[in-house]
Amino acid sequence: MKVHFLLFSLALSQRENVNAFQTPARSAAVASTALSAKSRKARRMENVEKQNRGRSKQFYDAMEDAADKKTKEEGGPRPPEDEDEARRAAMMADAQQRMEARPELSTMIVDEETGIEVIQQGQSVLDVVTRKAVKLSDRGPDYRLAQMFPGVPPDVREKYRFDWNTVEVPEMVEKLREACSVKLDDGSRGIPPHPSVASRGIDFVLANRDLMGDRMKDTLGRLTMKASSEGAEEEAREMKKLWMNFLTIENHISAPFRQIIQDAEGRVGPNFGNLELMKYCDGDLYERVGNYIVLKGMVAHWEKKVVDANFLETTRQTKDNFVTYLSTGDPRRYLPDPPILFTLKECTQVCAMAQKMCQLFVETEKLYGDFPPEIVFLEDALKVKGGTALRKYMIEEFCPSRGITPEGLREGMRRFYEQLGNMQIDPYGDITKKVGDLYRAMAVGTDEERDPYAIYELSVKPGQPGFFQTYTFDHNKKSLVRFLDNQYPSARNVEIFAPPTESEESQGGGFDLGGLFNFGGDDQKEKSLRSDPRPEKFETYTVPDERAAGRPHALGWFDTLNKREGEKKILGQVPPGRIIPDDE
Repeated sequence: MKVHFLLFSLALSQRENVNAFQTPARSAAVASTALSAKSRKARRMENVEKQNRGRSKQFYDAMEDAADKKTKEEGGPRPPEDEDEARRAAMMADAQQRMEARPELSTMIVDEETGIEVIQQGQSVLDVVTRKAVKLSDRGPDYRLAQMFPGVPPDVREKYRFDWNTVEVPEMVEKLREACSVKLDDGSRGIPPHPSVASRGIDFVLANRDLMGDRMKDTLGRLTMKASSEGAEEEAREMKKLWMNFLTIENHISAPFRQIIQDAEGRVGPNFGNLELMKYCDGDLYERVGNYIVLKGMVAHWEKKVVDANFLETTRQTKDNFVTYLSTGDPRRYLPDPPILFTLKECTQVCAMAQKMCQLFVETEKLYGDFPPEIVFLEDALKVKGGTALRKYMIEEFCPSRGITPEGLREGMRRFYEQLGNMQIDPYGDITKKVGDLYRAMAVGTDEERDPYAIYELSVKPGQPGFFQTYTFDHNKKSLVRFLDNQYPSARNVEIFAPPTESEESQGGGFDLGGLFNFGGDDQKEKSLRSDPRPEKFETYTVPDERAAGRPHALGWFDTLNKREGEKKILGQVPPGRIIPDDE
């Protein structure tokens, strides 16, 4: 398999002769100004560190206060310094023990309490092609950084790169299919059996990573379902193979990035609140970048939690906003003994500490001073207000100071976005969204605003290229769907939030959520949930007109598309694949 090389500023042309592992230098004037500012901040932080060695006492006080424990302000005793250190050591030891107790790779286990099969996270990220643990390069930290932000040599890039000014989705799909196809056992060319992939397919995806990514994933999915809904089963099967192959390549490419971030979580997580960052955040460049992404992701995650908690604690729940209310924040808050922090006070305290740690990291030159430009720009840009000011800063200040082009920076940012998009949504969804929003603001007024995917993603009418016919399903009598369907007037005009009338009582119909969701009704009266009479055997469920919205019922094409061929293979039982070289 080819060795793929790092492209920090990927639109720097071959004529500029920039080495793939070279970080563009900053101008002396800009560096001097930045260092002067950091020196002043460093002096302020030095005083803070002298007062808060190790894990911050303020952090412990805040956590104890959130748990309704006695604090100094309440007259209770403050824990002595040695108890703080002992507690920190115990937490780190416990986290390390839990990490070491994980299996080497994620595996399927049966939960002892529920009997449900669940995935137990492993110590190493699984390479979906080889079905083995991801292995970072033995050639040194530069090669590991290249694995974290992969690219291709200039000649491969030129061979496979799309012309974004003219390319359309059908051309992109056919070129992707051609690159991912290999010679099959029967002598024909086609997509290799899962989970094998073509080496040429990896090169092709890397050359166009910033132009494909999640947008291509969505489009391939739409085209697969479009073909299936139109009865073109063979076309749907072939498109599904290409879709699955592309997802496998994306997963394979992003695996080293995810491994580096997971290792960083093991360093940063147990030290949350510890302001002596050099003790656990120092290391090679790829390790420090991973540590920063974890910290920045933590900040974005808890800032969102603060916003959600503020909404929940300042907004009265009503019938009109109950869906928004229920879908805001972590649903685990509704458990009898929530295992999470979810109140505004708790979230604010954790968020403040995360922001403090991230800011201290950025102000520590040894940790942050040699970062790739797209990572530095993320930190700088989030402090700039307004899209016009952002683009002006990028074009007139940031790019000239680092000797890169705005096109190169935008491409690097898009590739970073695609790597983040392969992380788990919780907790990295919030930072991924910020990076995506940032790139779109950077691209305003350029040719990169062109979007050939849009017509597919916004297809809602027959005849449009990405449209597929949805339909309604039959649902079990006790399903949540039938339960919620009772709110619609056509479902016998039963008000889902009101107590049942006498006629509904006698018929056994109607539901009351007043006590369950606490809409301000009479909480003293005990009300029970009621279900519709048991339907006749094989009775077709009549979907309320409001939700059906004119769609047909039970077309069945989705079941046909997902019909399993052969024996079901669960995690850990999928046979390993291979990367098929070009000459096969």
